[in-house]
Amino acid sequence: MMKNIRLAGVISLLTLITTISCKRTLYNHPDNSPPRYYMPLQVGRYAIYKLDSINFYHYGQLDTLTQYLAKDTVENFFVGNLGDTTWVVERYLSPATGPIVWTPNETNTVNTSQRSVDLTENNLRFIKLGYPMQNGLTWSGNSYIPDNPYQDYNFTAPKNVNVNGWTYTYQNVDQPFTAGGQTYDSTVTILQADDSSNVNINIIVDTSFASRTYWSETYAKNIGLVYRHTILWDYQPPPPQSTQSGYKLGFKVTLTLLQHN
Repeated sequence: MMKNIRLAGVISLLTLITTISCKRTLYNHPDNSPPRYYMPLQVGRYAIYKLDSINFYHYGQLDTLTQYLAKDTVENFFVGNLGDTTWVVERYLSPATGPIVWTPNETNTVNTSQRSVDLTENNLRFIKLGYPMQNGLTWSGNSYIPDNPYQDYNFTAPKNVNVNGWTYTYQNVDQPFTAGGQTYDSTVTILQADDSSNVNINIIVDTSFASRTYWSETYAKNIGLVYRHTILWDYQPPPPQSTQSGYKLGFKVTLTLLQHN
């Protein structure tokens, strides 16, 4: 009988430890908490960004820089069974030069709950903001994302494959930030990933594998996202005794706020 009691106590202790270790460092927050200020949502709100996109393809022959204007517009919302509000955000694209002609590109959603503010973009759900908003707070922002979500690029670098293992960190809470020639008085930056290996490679002669993983976003109070910088690439060196060069696979995307209402 004593053994059973001891065993039950050990099992209870292990269960408690497991539960604690699996918890995120986010807590319930009131409706007027900082996360709501840094991602304000209301039907009719819009933000226009300069979108710079570079795609790296085989042998560097097809590397392309594409520039657009991107307009995110809050067009609808609905309230779920648990009282969470989901906002429907339509993204429109226009050529960066010439007449502005907005063309629907994708539909995303933002879910606001008492625990976090989540963005579902390209069918990937990110936990963008949480509470308490303080420097150094960390959480598993990609915990809803499956393994290797960008498999079309054939990534092999662990950080580019295991995206759901990234740790988000609050930085520079309530500090000024300049983007697109505009300075915002109160912002917060979320560093999502920052990892590199042999980034100073020479694609002509270097025979070492290299990679870069970087993702950060900055939000301004009462405005929302003002800057996003994303870099994910692998470098594949040339095969031994080959005349071909090494090459990068991946992408680089920058969003810079230009206008909002």
